[in-house]
Amino acid sequence: MSAELTSRLRAALAACTAPIVITGGGGWLGQASLHLLESLLPGMDRVRVYGSRPRALLLRSGREITCEELAALARYDGPPPLFLHYACLTKDRLAGMGTAAFMAGNAEIREIVAGVVARRGAAGFFLPSSGAAYAPGPYGEAKRMDEARFAALAVPRLVIARVFNLAGPFINKTETYAIADFCMALIAGRDIEIRARSRVVRSYVHIEDLLLLALGLLLLGPDGAQKFDTAGEVEVEVEELARRAAAVLGRWEVGIRRASPGGRPDDVYVGDSAALRAIAAGFDLSLRDLNTQIEDTAKDLRYAWR
Repeated sequence: MSAELTSRLRAALAACTAPIVITGGGGWLGQASLHLLESLLPGMDRVRVYGSRPRALLLRSGREITCEELAALARYDGPPPLFLHYACLTKDRLAGMGTAAFMAGNAEIREIVAGVVARRGAAGFFLPSSGAAYAPGPYGEAKRMDEARFAALAVPRLVIARVFNLAGPFINKTETYAIADFCMALIAGRDIEIRARSRVVRSYVHIEDLLLLALGLLLLGPDGAQKFDTAGEVEVEVEELARRAAAVLGRWEVGIRRASPGGRPDDVYVGDSAALRAIAAGFDLSLRDLNTQIEDTAKDLRYAWR
C-alpha cells in the first residue's frame, strides 16, 4: 500500500463531510471497502451500509456495522453521499433464476440507487462493472445497463471499473474464483484440480489497489467520468497460476491434476491495463504483483476458514 496515497486519502476523507453509502456491504468488495475505510477514517459514523437483508456485519477489528435492507435506501434523505455501489445479482444467480427474473432483479436494484442519486445527488459514485460488459449475454447486458444508467445522472465524479480478475482478502465464494480455490487446496494439502478443458488465461489485480484508485479518483481526481479495465502485471494460464501459488506458499508436495483437453476455444478474460496503469502512476501507487496477491489471498483464507 502507498503510504503517501493513504495519507492523502485520509486527509481528503477528513475534509469531506459527505456520508459514505455502500451497497452490497456483505460481499467481497463491500467487506474490503469497510476494512479499508476503517483504516482511513477516525470513526465509521458517516458510513451507511445496505445489502440484501438487514443484519449486523462484524468487521475483523470487532467493530459491528449495521447493514440495512437495500429497499430502505429509497428513503434516504441526507446530503449527497459518496456512493460505493456493489449491490447486484451476480452471474452465478442467472441459471437458477432465469433470464427474465435476473434482469428484473438487477433493474430493481439499479433503480433504487439511481432514484436516490436523482433525488438527493451524489458527491461521487464508484461502480465496479465487469469485463463481461464487452460480451453478449444477460449478465453483460445488465452491466452495460448499469453503466449507462449511472453515466446519465449528474454526478460530479463517476468512476467505472470494468473488473476482470481480483485477488486479495475477503473473497466470499472460494469455489468460484480459481486463485481462491487453488489457495484453499494448498492450505488443506490436497491436490489442485483444474477442470477446464481449454487454455484459460487470467490477469489479477489486488482488490485493495482497485479500491485505493477508486477512492483516489473520487476524492482527489478531476471532475467528470473515469472508466478503465482492471488487469494485472502478467497474463497467466491457470495451470501456471496453480504452480506459482504452490511455489509462493511452499507447498511443493501438492499435486496438480488437469482435465484432458477437449478441443474447446481458449478462455481469455483479461482487460486492457493501459488506463489502470496510468491512473496508478498518477497516484504514485505501485500495483502489487501476483506473488503478493497470492500471499494476501492465502493469508486471509487461513484467517477466514480457520
